[in-house]
Formats: sequence, structure tokens, C-alpha cells
Amino acid sequence: MQKRDLKRSHLKIILPTIFTILLFILTIFLIVIPRIKQNILDGKREMIQELTNSAWSILSKYENDERAGLLSSEEARQTAISRIQYLRYGEENKDYFWITDMTPRMIMHPYRADLNGKDLTNFTDPHGKKMFVEFVRTVQKSGSGYVDYMWQWKDDSLHIVPKLSYVRLFKPWNWVIGTGIYIEDVKTEISALTRRLLWISVGISVVIALLLFYILKQSLSIERKRIEAENDLHESKEKYRTLVEAATEGLIMLIDGKISFANSIISKMTGYDISELHTIPLREMISSHNNKDIIEIFSGKTIKEGQFELNLIKKNGGFAEVLAISSTAIFYGKAVNIIIFKDISIDKNQGVSNVEYQKLISTLNIGFFKAGIDRKGRFFFASETVLRILGFDTFSELMETSLLEFLADSNERKAIRKTLLDNGHIKNKVVKVLRKNGESSIVVISLVLVNNGDPEESICDGIIEDITLQENEKALTHKLIEELKANDLFMEQPVGNYLSPVYTIDADATISEATQLLTKKRTDSVLLTKNGTDFLGIITNTDIQKRVLSLKLNPDNPAYMVMSSPVIYIYDSTPVNEAIRVSRVNGINHPLVKDASGLVSGLLNIGEVHQKMVTSLSFYINCIDKAETTNDLKECYKNLHLLVLPLIRSEVSVKIITNITTAFSDAIIRRLIELSITEIGTAPAKFAFICLGSEGRMEETLLTDQDNAIIYENLPREKISDANTYFLKLGETICNALNTIGYSFCKGNIMSKNEQWCKPLNVWEDYFAGWIATPESQQILEASIFFDFRFVYGNEEIVSSLRNSISGYVSLHPLFLYHLAFNTFTIKSQHIGSGNILSDKHTDVVDLKSAMAPVIMFARAYSLQNSICYTNTIERLTALKERRVISEETIDEIVYVYNFLMKLRLKNQADLISNHSVVSNLFNVKKMNDIELLLLKRVLASIPDYQNKIKVDFRVTS
Repeated sequence: MQKRDLKRSHLKIILPTIFTILLFILTIFLIVIPRIKQNILDGKREMIQELTNSAWSILSKYENDERAGLLSSEEARQTAISRIQYLRYGEENKDYFWITDMTPRMIMHPYRADLNGKDLTNFTDPHGKKMFVEFVRTVQKSGSGYVDYMWQWKDDSLHIVPKLSYVRLFKPWNWVIGTGIYIEDVKTEISALTRRLLWISVGISVVIALLLFYILKQSLSIERKRIEAENDLHESKEKYRTLVEAATEGLIMLIDGKISFANSIISKMTGYDISELHTIPLREMISSHNNKDIIEIFSGKTIKEGQFELNLIKKNGGFAEVLAISSTAIFYGKAVNIIIFKDISIDKNQGVSNVEYQKLISTLNIGFFKAGIDRKGRFFFASETVLRILGFDTFSELMETSLLEFLADSNERKAIRKTLLDNGHIKNKVVKVLRKNGESSIVVISLVLVNNGDPEESICDGIIEDITLQENEKALTHKLIEELKANDLFMEQPVGNYLSPVYTIDADATISEATQLLTKKRTDSVLLTKNGTDFLGIITNTDIQKRVLSLKLNPDNPAYMVMSSPVIYIYDSTPVNEAIRVSRVNGINHPLVKDASGLVSGLLNIGEVHQKMVTSLSFYINCIDKAETTNDLKECYKNLHLLVLPLIRSEVSVKIITNITTAFSDAIIRRLIELSITEIGTAPAKFAFICLGSEGRMEETLLTDQDNAIIYENLPREKISDANTYFLKLGETICNALNTIGYSFCKGNIMSKNEQWCKPLNVWEDYFAGWIATPESQQILEASIFFDFRFVYGNEEIVSSLRNSISGYVSLHPLFLYHLAFNTFTIKSQHIGSGNILSDKHTDVVDLKSAMAPVIMFARAYSLQNSICYTNTIERLTALKERRVISEETIDEIVYVYNFLMKLRLKNQADLISNHSVVSNLFNVKKMNDIELLLLKRVLASIPDYQNKIKVDFRVTS
């Protein structure tokens, strides 16, 4: 055994020595030499570029003489050729320059005079490459560049080798001048350098090996002595351990407040493995239910000598009542504690009337069950409430299912099982479960592990409560609060207009009496008073449901045990928005209201305030509907900024802001159409006015141009001409008016004033059929705006018919979806590096509109694939989540990314408007602090992940 340990120790020292030498050699040959090779090649490339530039300057000199009249055109060219023809460089002074024109035709070649004056269009090297044509193509594209090909070795026409040339266009004479390097020269130079480095590395390796050998020898000697000392220590420790393990009580040794040793008895007593005990400070195992003196004694680094009765926390969450006997000793010169624990636990549970609890629990939506948490997870017991929550009629049906399979999220199943096995309990975990009929519910569960033996045989007791209604109400409340923020008119009104009566009960009343009063008065809150005037607290239905069970209270217990206190007061003159803020900060829904004299005048029910709210947006829409001229509508449009700018700077959600901007533009378009029809006459046919792009997606910002079109019903041929004339006139009138109001013309001319986008239904069907049946990535990219169309005015059946046709075309031509996915994957996503924004614009500037494009295209592609008719990006993503096309976690993350970028985009535009600057989608990141910039980086960095997902799902090839 000792020999084997010694051998293992030798290997631990020898192997690093060998690896060090190998690492040095590998660094030379895998990093240093390749890097030097690349540097040599880069130097050669730079050399021929500079030489060519020098030769090019000779041509420039004689061209200047020609323009100055010093030389004729022919003299200038011939003199320049003679100068270039005899230019040489290189070790053998045989490297040269040549000149062709753009035909290409050879003007001059010093070693191939046979080519001078000849057309080289079909001249190829031995590999069939038309190098002179490639020279011309390179300079046409970028003015200069590098070309590789096969050519004769200097002046030896029989020796053909690889060559790399640099060519540059001399524009005044349409000449191409160039020179090159032979790859063989580079390889020879690199080989010589490699040999030198090889010998150097061998020498260095020998020196390193000698030094490491000396170190190795010393290390082995030290290691041999250490192993001998360690064996002696191990023998003495084993004797001590055998003695300790034979004890019948738990024992630990404490050094500086940390457990350095523990026997198996204390491990069984607490449920922790011995290895776990070594990582847990003793003070964390002392229950907070102990008296303060005990907690203080066991919180220090050393425990005074004596006997103490206390409660230890078990791993599964329970307690062990023990007698602790503490003594001190000296261990390696340090004072340590030796503590013996004796289990003195007794069952102190008192008999409790289950009948009283069942009466109380039956009024709540709480169920009890017992189930296994192994892979089968069968139910052993379930109350009627559990059956109702999970959608089963009988327990026999439920027995055939597994507890964990009801969890909608597979990751949640693993996490819950692991947490329960690790901690022994789970408390108030909110999860989504799938009922028997496939519907989802939101529940809160608490689980306690009954036995903590084999995980495959573990059983747990559980409580489950259906909180679907509460969660839905919470979501609705959140939405309503955001809408309240958007409501300037209502939010400034005093709360005195919305008070509910106050119902009180004496502080000595029981929980049962408080429940009866709530039921009798049909209210959801009651105040506890002392002497009829002093308000001690408030009890709501929610307080009773949540606190009675957790505190193990009887219906006859005092009601003050479940009340919320202190009572939060506001005054009847407090604005509605301030009352909502106070309620949200304090986590309440029923602030008590006082009048100016300090007397209680009522109770404000925040839920009722939400229901009574009337949005101020309706006022502005009403003004639009009453407008009689374009100028009137322009004045209405100015109010949009007054309404929206404060909302953008608040915490109102993006959806509310875009709903407002969309509602404004829709109302303006509808009124313009009505005024235009009054002016030019009744339409000769049924038609629909549609919006496209961001307007079609209901995602308008403060910088949105107009994208619209007109679709009219199919007509006999003789009526089409008149209808076309009318609707073009209508489209021109609407678009011109929109431009005057503030919605600028579309730069791509996608407007109803353009005859191409003012057509009957059958033509529009042909448009989409062409885009879908014969897709091309670039064409689809340009036409994608049309797949976000939305009905605004006219006959909606026309739009529905077109949408049905599109759905049919898409189902017949899956290749179209591939191209949509391809465009989504290949579109350039912006990101922020360590210091700069990598975009096509300016340093430190990001185009937020372009940054959002991949997300919008992602939602569009999946929605068309799954026949989802929504056009709004958030609505599309939500529908994909509800249909489980994409995981809930992924959709939530994409929605966050979309909302973050859209809110940043709106805030940036609002700032530009406030500063009287030109409104744009370009955002300078220098305006962000470090935390905001880090968040933007992470948001942008996540977008390629979604592009990779669509690549995989649609099998896109790069």
C-alpha cells in the first residue's frame, strides 16, 4: 500500500515535469512558428503592395507630364513603359513589374515579350485559371487587390510555380500594373526559420529538463518523508475514530465554531451526511425556537462548558430535542470544544380536534394528498379538493397517474424532486399544472418528505391550493394599474369620489365572527377596533385564507391573530394615482380614508377603482371623430405627443403606448377616409383600406411613416377602369393628407396612392401567390412588410378572404417558410463588443429598429407556419406559447427582449423630441450608465440564439 502511494506521488511530480517540457515544445510549433509564418507572408504582401504603389507613381508622373503638355500621349506612355520594364528587385534582382490594359491586353512583360500586345482574355495557367481576366475583375471591383495563380519561375519559362500578385488600376490610361511574390521563396524562408527555432527549442528544453530534474529529485525526497508522517498520523487517527464510533451518543469536535469531526450517531440524529456536517457552522443547526441564551451560547466560536437542552434543526426541516454536554480540550495547541449530544426527543404533540380544522379548511380551496416522488409517483391518498383541482371524478382514476406528470414544465419536475430530496420540504411553491382535460391551472403546493431513505421509495405529504383566479386577478390588476398611469384625467381626481363604507368589529371578536360579518355585509374587508374608535388593523378574505392554516388557528381564536396592521391612511383629497402608489408600496388593497378634519370617511377599494376607470384616450379619439378638415386632424395629432411622452418616461408597458399610437392613427385614417368620400363621392365598389409594416403590427413609434394599401372587390372588366381611377384618387387624397398631418410618405412608395398597391382582390391574391409559390430570399425580404397587413376601414370580408387565400398558399408551398426562416437567420444582428457597437452606422451608435428586426421576423415566420392570424409581434409570440409551439421560457425571454428594445426606442425618440432634435431610431449608448449598458449588451447578445433556433427548426443551411 505504501509503495503504491509512493509510486502515485512520484507520478504526480514527474508527469507535470514532462507536461511542462511538452507544453513548451507545443507552444513553439503550434503557436509561435505559425504566427511567424503568417507575419512573414503578411510582410511579403505588404512589400509587393508598396512596390506596386511606387511603380504606379512613375505612371502618375508621366501622366502629369502629358496633361502639362510636356510630353505627347504616346511619348508619355512609351517612356513610362520603358521605365517600368527595367525595374527589378529581390535577392537575385529578377523580380519585375508588368502592365496590361482592361481588355486585358498585355502592354509590357519583361520576361514574356511574346505576350506583348496580345489579347489575354483566354490565357490560362496550368490549372485553367484566367489570371489576367481575374486581374481586371479585381481592379474593377475595388481598384486594387491580390490574386493567386500559377506562373513561370522568374525568367525560367519551363519552371511553373505558385505565385501571389498585387495589381492596381491606373485609371487615367486604363492600365493595370502589378508585381508578385513566389510562394516558393516564402516557404524557403519559413523552412530556414523553422530549423533555427527547432535547434533553439531543443537547447532550451534540455536546460529546462535539467532544472526540473533537480527540482524533481528534491520533491521526491520531501514527498517520501511526508508520506511516512502521514501514515503515522493516519494510524493514530483510526484508533481514535474506532473509539469514538463505539459511543452511543452523538459527538462533534468544534474548532473556531466549525465542525472538524462528527461521528455517525450525530449524522443519524440530524439527517446530514458527515461530509455535510463539516461544511455547516454549528450555529446554523441551532433552531431559532431555542431561548436567546442558548442561541447566544452556541453562536460563538467556542462553547462554554456545561449541559444544555436545546433543539437541533434536522436536514428535512424537523427538530431533534437533545441534551448537549460541552467540554474543552487542547488540540495541536488550539482550544477546541468536544460536545456530546444525547437525543431526548419525546412526542409532545397534543391532541387536536380535526373536526374543527376540517370545517375551516372545507371553506378554503385547499387539498391534501400523500404520494410517492419516485419516477412512478403514485398517489396513496387525495382529498376531494385535490380531485377537483386536478379534474378527476374518482380517486381510482387519479391512482393511475403520477404526481410529477401534472407539472406543465418538465424542468420544474426535476427541480421540485431534487429540492424535496435535498431539503426535505418545499413551502408555498407556485407552479402551473395540467388538468385531466388538458387545461392549465396555477396552484401553490407545499410538500414534506415523510421518509428520507431510498429516493426511489420516498413518500411525501402535500397541500395544494388552486390560485388560478388570484393569479389572473393579479395579472389583471397589474394591467389595470398600468392603464391607470396612462389615464391623465382620471388619475388626478380625488379618491373621495370612490369610497366604500367601513365595517368594524371589536378586537376581541373571533375569526369565526369576522368571517360571518364579511359574509353578511357582502364585503371583502372588515376593520378591528378598540373602544369603537381606535383602528387596530384590517381583516380581508385573503388574510383569513392565507393565515389561519399557516398559524394552525381554530375558528374560535381571536381575529386579531390574522389581521394586517398597522392600518394605512390617506386623505379624501389624495389623487387616485397617489393612492394606487401608496397601496402598491405597502402591499395593500384597502387604505382607510380620512377627511380634512381627520375623521374616517370611508375605505378605498383599489379593485373597484380599477373597474370605474374611464380612459382619457376616448376624449382624444372623440376629438378626431369630430374633425372637419385636415388642419383639425393635424391639431389632434399634436395632442398625441402630449399624451404619450409622459407615459414613455413612466413605467407604463410598451403595449399600452403602442395601443395609444395605433388607436390615434387608425382614428385619423378612418376620419380622413370619411372626409375624402364626402369630397370625391361614394365608392363604386366595396373596398378595404389596410395598413402594413409597423402600422399593420400595431407597433407604431413616434417615427413611423405611412405604409398602406387599398383592396377593392373583383369587378367586371368594363367597371375596373372607373373603379381604379376612383380608388387611386381616394388613395392619393388620404396619403397626401396623412403626410400633412405628420405621417411622412413611405420611402419605398408602398402607399395606396401608388397604382401597384391599389388593386382588386384577385390581383392581390396573385401578388401573394407569386411571392409564396416562387420565393426568393431577397424578394421575400422586400415583400415581408405585406404579410403584416391589418384591416382599418371598409369591408372586412375582403381582408378575411385574402388572409384565407394566403393561408392556403403557405400550406401548399413550405419552401416559402424556409426562405422566411433563412432571412431571419441571415439578417445581421447587432451586438456590443467590449468597447463599441458593431453596426453599419457610427461608433457607439446602435440602430434600435434594425436590432428588433430579427425578433419581428422570428415571430412572423413561426406564425405563418402555424396559421396564426395575429399581426402584432407580442400577440404572435403569446399565441405560439399557448399552442406550445415554442417553450414558455423561450417565449417569455423573447418578449422581454422585444419590450426592452421597444421601450428604449420610444424613450430615445421622446428625448430627441424634447431636445428639438431630428427624431430617429439611432441610439447613442454613451447616454447609458454601466448597468444599463450591460443589460443592453445581454439583450442584443441573446438575439443570435433565437436565430439559431429558427435555423434548427426550419433546417436552414448557411
